[in-house]
Amino acid sequence: MNVVVTDTGPLLHLHQVGAAPLLAHLGRVNVTATVWSELQHHAPSFGTCGLPEWLSLSLPSASVVLQATQWVNAQVLHAGEAEALAFAREIQADLFLTDDTAARTMGESLGIQVRGSLGVVLFAAASGHVDKAGCLQILDDFEKRSTLWMSAKVRAAARLAVSQIFGSL
Repeated sequence: MNVVVTDTGPLLHLHQVGAAPLLAHLGRVNVTATVWSELQHHAPSFGTCGLPEWLSLSLPSASVVLQATQWVNAQVLHAGEAEALAFAREIQADLFLTDDTAARTMGESLGIQVRGSLGVVLFAAASGHVDKAGCLQILDDFEKRSTLWMSAKVRAAARLAVSQIFGSL
């Protein structure tokens, strides 16, 4: 089973469109205390009945906290992204989830496979966990019901990917 670490963005954005359970198809998803705190601030309804079974709250080591603090102090990453990425690096996660460009770039430079909210949805579509209509609805909902910002180029690329997965739109 894949070990996945996520920062706040993908959890928040997928929750906003009702698609957070798609994360379960990636493997065991870990969040750090800072990410959990940020998520509770932005989406207090998430986890009100406890953590979903696919989500684990992980306590970062002192070395993770130190590395995250250094990245934050250098203004490279924000707190949740920094802690999640340092944790992903320490545990040698198979996948790091982020919607932040700087965190994505840093994760890739550290040799960690990185995906964002769109990547989660497209993976779920390609692996048969969401159908074409559901996938297109989630993409529409990202634009209408979430705080995920996507450029026109990214939106077009996502729709092209859906077309390639399921056939022409």
